This record gives sequence, structure tokens and C-alpha cells, in this order.
Amino acid sequence: MTGGRLFGSVLLTLLFPGFGQGLAFRRYRMLGFAGAAIATTLAILVSVWFLPIMFAVRIAAGIDAFLLLRHHTSPSHRVLAAIAIVIGAVSGGSYKLALEAFKIPSSSMSPTLLIGDHIYVDKLSVRWRPPERGEIIVFTQPCARVPYIKRVIALGGDTVEVRCNRVYVNGTVIPNQLLAESDSYRDYDESHGEWFARDASRYRETHGDHSYDTFHDRDAPLRERMRDKEPVADARDFPMRDRMFAPSCQQSEYYEPRPGASTQPIGKLVVTKEVAAACDQQAHFVVPANAVFVMGDNRNNANDSRYWGAVSVDAVIGRAIGIWLHSPPHGERDWGRFGAVE
Repeated sequence: MTGGRLFGSVLLTLLFPGFGQGLAFRRYRMLGFAGAAIATTLAILVSVWFLPIMFAVRIAAGIDAFLLLRHHTSPSHRVLAAIAIVIGAVSGGSYKLALEAFKIPSSSMSPTLLIGDHIYVDKLSVRWRPPERGEIIVFTQPCARVPYIKRVIALGGDTVEVRCNRVYVNGTVIPNQLLAESDSYRDYDESHGEWFARDASRYRETHGDHSYDTFHDRDAPLRERMRDKEPVADARDFPMRDRMFAPSCQQSEYYEPRPGASTQPIGKLVVTKEVAAACDQQAHFVVPANAVFVMGDNRNNANDSRYWGAVSVDAVIGRAIGIWLHSPPHGERDWGRFGAVE
């Protein structure tokens, strides 16, 4: 086999394990590598730690194909080549069908996900198991119609209210614990291409089976201590009494209305207490059926359902399962963030 054909065959084998083995007429090796590629790809849906094994299988298939094909001079068998292509396409297709890679562009999910994190998303399980409270999902944002990533706070039929640093779902507060009154994180200004620091306070929140850290503004702990003496409303409270209409793409101040652009399900607001102190439960949002209410973990700096409403379950792309690389703008790659996300 000529050098060019050999290189091309090995490259295709890296992409589609089993391809080179099929060209070398090694049927069982072809099926073995293709099956291993499919199995390890699906295993990543269980844990992102299977990712190195998936790459190892592809590298092993490429090396094996090189050794088999470098002195291979037999005429091509079209049937075996066709089988190899089909097997390769199936193994590659299983990867694309089950997983998709995304890069985090903003700080809205800090501290869980940082700008420059590359994540894998499980696209398969959402076909039979709907999103759960506390999970991180990727979805098509109903207004801009581009992929967003946020955490599921409530499901269809649930009620949501945010008062003075506390999130209530169905009238019950999501437990959160102060971890650090003074914290900070790095944010990125795309317009100037510069990094800068933002002050924050850090809390630990537990929702369903998920525990994760959240950022709030620097003064949140002080307001928390004063809530029984001098309660002060938070600018991120939801719903706001001066904005008593259900959030949606048509009502959001962040997006221009786009006629016919969205089939977004619209929830409703319910006032539960006409006269109330700033931190009292007083009005909530009812999440529409077949939809979810999402929020960023960076509660002080996230564009989420509080401002543009619910997300249809049909718009969910998949679940975030792990970080495989951290590569921020104008920064060095960091493999140390490899691992699962909470």
C-alpha cells in the first residue's frame, strides 16, 4: 500500500475503528474494534472517566491498522471495504448520536463551569428520561435559538420563587449554606479581550440528589443576617412586584421579538400575599407543562428563566456529564479540570 493510502486508511481508522482492519480482510478484528468503539462511547454516558479508554481504543485501532496495512499488497475486496465503511459509520454515528461537545462561553454557570471549559453532553438518555431537578442541561434557548447551559430548578407544574438569596420550589426553600463571604472569580470581556475579577460570595446548595456551589453578590451574606431585622429586596428576586407578568421571549428586555420564532410554553404568575415584607414569599411562577425552569449557578450574573421564561422539554439537547478540557481565551490549556460535574 502506498504511503498516502496507508496514511489515509490509518486516519480513517482513528475516526472509525475497524475500518483499516476491514481493508486488511481481518473480519474479527474489524468487528472487535468497532464494537469496542461503540461500547466505550456509550460508557462515557455513565462517567466521563471512560473518555481516556475511548481514545485508547481508537489509538490502538490506528496502530493495529498501520501494522496490518503497511505491507498489504492484496487487491481490494470491495465487499469487505464496504462492510468496513458501514461498521466505521456505525461506530462514528453512535458517538455523534450519544455525545456532543460544547465549550462554555460565559461565567453564568460559575463556579461549577468556568469560561473555557469543554464539556461532553449526554444526548441519549434524555430520549427516555426527562430532565430532573438539580441537573445541568444544554438546551436550545427559546429566544435566541442557540445552545445554552443552565441548571434545572423546577419542572412542569412546579412553582418557583426567589426571595432574598433563597430559592423556593413548591413553597419549600432549596437548602443552601454559606461557604465564603468573600470570594471572587475571573470573568472575560469579549469586546476588549480582557480578563477581570468579580467579587462574590459562595454558597453550597442541595437540590434533589445534587449538591453544588453557587455564586451570589458580595453583600448577600449581610442581607441574609439582616433579613429578620431590616429585610431588603434583592435585585435578582423573582417575580419582582413591579414586573408582574410571566417572563417570556416576547416580554424579555434582552431580546427583540421575532415573529413566529418560538413555540415557548408560557407559565403564569400567582400572587400569594398582597402585603408582604421584602423577604416573604409573596408571588410565584407556575412552570408550564412539558417545560423546565432553569437558572445559572452564578445567581448574580446569569441570563436565565427569571428573565425570559421556561424551556420546553423538547428543546433539551442533553445532560452535561463532564469536563474534558479547560482552554480559556488567551490562556493555557488545563487538563486538571477533567472530570464529572455536579
